[in-house]
Amino acid sequence: MAASGENGDPNSGKGLALPGLIVGLLTGAAIYGIVEYWIDDTDAQALPIAVLFFVVTGAAAYLLLAESNRLLKALLAAIAIAGILAIPDYFMAGAAGDDTTKLTPFPAFFWFGVSRSLAAYLLVTLVKASLETGAPPPYREVFFHGITIPLIAAGAKLFAALALILLFAWAALLKTMDVGFFNRLFQEPWFIFPFLGAIGGLSIAMMRGQQAVLGALRFILLLFCRIAMPITAGFTVTILFVLAAKGTGVVFDLPFPSMWMIGLAFAGMLIFNGVYQNGEAAPPPTWLRLSTLVALIGFPVYAGLALYAFTVRIDDYGLTPARIAGLSFGGLAAAYSVVCLAGLLTELNWRGKRWMPLVAPLNTLLAGIWIIVLVALATPMFNPWALSAQSQYDRIAEGRVTPEKFDFGYLRFKLGIYGEQALENMLALDGHPKADAIQAGVERARAAKSYWEYNNPDIFSASEDANDTATEGPMALKLNPEGADTGPDDPDAPLPGGE
Repeated sequence: MAASGENGDPNSGKGLALPGLIVGLLTGAAIYGIVEYWIDDTDAQALPIAVLFFVVTGAAAYLLLAESNRLLKALLAAIAIAGILAIPDYFMAGAAGDDTTKLTPFPAFFWFGVSRSLAAYLLVTLVKASLETGAPPPYREVFFHGITIPLIAAGAKLFAALALILLFAWAALLKTMDVGFFNRLFQEPWFIFPFLGAIGGLSIAMMRGQQAVLGALRFILLLFCRIAMPITAGFTVTILFVLAAKGTGVVFDLPFPSMWMIGLAFAGMLIFNGVYQNGEAAPPPTWLRLSTLVALIGFPVYAGLALYAFTVRIDDYGLTPARIAGLSFGGLAAAYSVVCLAGLLTELNWRGKRWMPLVAPLNTLLAGIWIIVLVALATPMFNPWALSAQSQYDRIAEGRVTPEKFDFGYLRFKLGIYGEQALENMLALDGHPKADAIQAGVERARAAKSYWEYNNPDIFSASEDANDTATEGPMALKLNPEGADTGPDDPDAPLPGGE
């Protein structure tokens, strides 16, 4: 697996320890300032949160991209990467950060917990490869940096965690000796944030310099993929036989069938790329080659079943932010099926010098598509709350669901202003054959003080009857007296089981 840059230059990543320490220290100090003097002092937190993530992302990207001979290019590229992600950061932090908006926080959790990290990783990988060779980067560079960057990040996190443990262990030891100054110092935010930043920056720089260690880790990962491929092929054959014998019902009877299928598809994708490597080698041994072909046949099946499960669910119940996310990942899995089919097609030329030559450029193209989809879904252009509200409105307006079975409360309490607008539009459906029932559903949703109250009308109805009929004695006490701030009947109390 030959590549230029860090793999070809043993000095790549050298001399970055001091810059890493300084950048990390300044980043930690900036984080402390933003948290202490901005986020805590403002109600509109979208901008400071976006700036916070911009600083962290820019610093991390710079330390991963920098070389001693291209510090300025790395800085500009890191700023560009952080700037691209700042747009969805600002939108998601502002949309779901205010409790009064009544928006389900799932899109924000999904962006900050899953999509953002994945998009940042792909962006840094493509930019790193482009800085090495120019754009568009050859796949050998994309693959090399794609497998190396996660190892650097994981190693840096491990070093930082060990340093933090050592720091507090030292402080605890001194405390037992009646020296409590350091124990108090290490708990001060103005100290701990810069310290963690400095350790993180130094750890990234030091990990990048460990080319021998990184090479060994890459070898272990790629070896694991070669060992796992026959196992994956055997599992694929078993699944295909079960589907042929019992039909797709065995899949759809599982809890969250689409998630299972997407998980199998992506696991197979990672293992396949570990076997395929940089796309410049000759075909592998026959046993491994045949195992790979069998596994590739199963990938479109998994992706197709996942996508079908999502489309059926959406057709029956409409869009929600969670289904939009699932549909997007199902679509990306289906798109990767094109790569798999292209690889299978090239196997018609069994004696070719290169193995599956079409896979390499398609992999690079798909990485760009992933970035576009992940970022776009977290922007106002593809607002998941607005898309969901419009989808739910269409179900009622087109008569695909009866008002008696429709969840008006979901629009009211989970889709915020977009749901409110959809409810308002429903009231304008005068020509609808069930206009009266629609109006009653909208009014019931607007009369409820919480989503839990909307879903439990019998409980609140019984409470109101008890309050009306009890005129004296203990029964005269209201179940939800005015001014009470605790208890299960308080509309602002935490709902049982979360949302």
